[in-house]
Amino acid sequence: MPAQPRTERSPLLPTACEDAGPVEPRTGTSAAASKGGRLGPAQRLAIAIPFIALLLAVEVAASFFTTSVNQIQEGIICRQRFPNVTDPVRDPLCKHRDVQSELSIIQGWEATFGLIPGILTGVPYGVAADRYGRRIVLALSLLGLAMSQLTDVVMCWFPDIFPLRLVWAAAIWTLVGGGPFVFSAMMLTIVNDVSTDAQRSTAFFYISALMIGGQLLSGPITYAAMTHGGPWVSALLGFGCLLSSSVVALGFPDTRPYSVDEPARNETDHVHDGDDRNPALAPWWSRARQARQRVIASARSLFFDNPVLGCLVFSLIFTTLGKYANLVLMQYTTKRFGWSWSESAFLSSISASVNLTMVAVLLPLIGQFLLFNFGLSPLAKDLWLVRAGIILLVAGAFGVGFARTSPMLVTSLIIYSLGYGYSPAMRSLLALVAGDAHIGVLFTAMSVLESTGTLIAVPLMAATFRIGLRWGESWTGLPFIAAGCLLSCAAIIVFAVRL
Repeated sequence: MPAQPRTERSPLLPTACEDAGPVEPRTGTSAAASKGGRLGPAQRLAIAIPFIALLLAVEVAASFFTTSVNQIQEGIICRQRFPNVTDPVRDPLCKHRDVQSELSIIQGWEATFGLIPGILTGVPYGVAADRYGRRIVLALSLLGLAMSQLTDVVMCWFPDIFPLRLVWAAAIWTLVGGGPFVFSAMMLTIVNDVSTDAQRSTAFFYISALMIGGQLLSGPITYAAMTHGGPWVSALLGFGCLLSSSVVALGFPDTRPYSVDEPARNETDHVHDGDDRNPALAPWWSRARQARQRVIASARSLFFDNPVLGCLVFSLIFTTLGKYANLVLMQYTTKRFGWSWSESAFLSSISASVNLTMVAVLLPLIGQFLLFNFGLSPLAKDLWLVRAGIILLVAGAFGVGFARTSPMLVTSLIIYSLGYGYSPAMRSLLALVAGDAHIGVLFTAMSVLESTGTLIAVPLMAATFRIGLRWGESWTGLPFIAAGCLLSCAAIIVFAVRL
């Protein structure tokens, strides 16, 4: 074949992560970018306003429901253990070790089971989003979450009929839509569809800032709802808000780039048999076979035909595991430095403030500076933002793990928080390398990796903390040292990529 012209989209690595070369253009790569570039202010506003409203509504609904159900479940367990309790909210018996132990078991396993449907169905839903549109999958993910919440409410409303541990089965509803990780992937896919190459990372930075802002906003709103209406009213408000959001999602404009739709279909539809030309008339096993072949074809096109993308996505395994060291941050500070739990909670405020400042102000400005003052291409700009972010994460993680004084701890945590922009910058970089024909598959695959990393990271970080305690006080920060090592592996991959 004749040599392809070299552009900023040519593969960063031809055959392996260590041997980098120019990026090869991918079929349909520029279509969504071109579409995003052609959108006028009115069109962007028409997409941005409902998008922001939906994201904030889902964030508030999750806060409403989670906080309320936690209190309701605590009350149910408390009354089962201590039948004479009349006010579970204020009775100190409800803080008894047995009650809190059972509550932690229920919540822990419910969270674990809630990840499994997303892991199993994430990539197929990504293929569906690329083929049939984002809004359908987005609405389905919200509907599945709403039905899961409704199941929780019904079981908690009739505790004499349903054992409380049966709420673990509610996660089966998230097979409809794939659950929270698919919802997150679809929101990112929509942002990618309407963004230009130059502004994509900035858009992802602002989405990260919006999510932090939503978390800060949802706390006081949930407090007010529970104070004035009680936990049941708050839980029903959360369910109603989520169910309404699934209907609103159906009204979203279709952001899927049509110019890449035909190549994407041709890439997978060639596997159809002659009897299956009409999907409505094909038997269910034939449609299932076709769906499986589309998933395999999309995954092969993304991760095997493009070794750069495969290497960069592989690095997410290390960063996902490494970033979960924060799970033991408060316990680490209380043990290592003798802080109270309330003082340890202050670290979360420091981290959130730095994160918000980075993604809302500093990183967008730095990105524009690199584009217009240094003349970097969007691909090069995102690559350097990713490299800077991973270096800050590595330095901060090792700093927290080896800190000997409280000032060293706080300084290292700030450095670590400065690397918060790594994830949105990496999403932008991956989108540029992958092209737009299978962007839904890309983001759902990333969500599957994050789900899997969560399942592994929680026991891993808890185990390293226990090992550190056995080794002695100076090794209490072992989870952060382990995180630094994992993040260093990701840094090696990221720095092996060159333009």
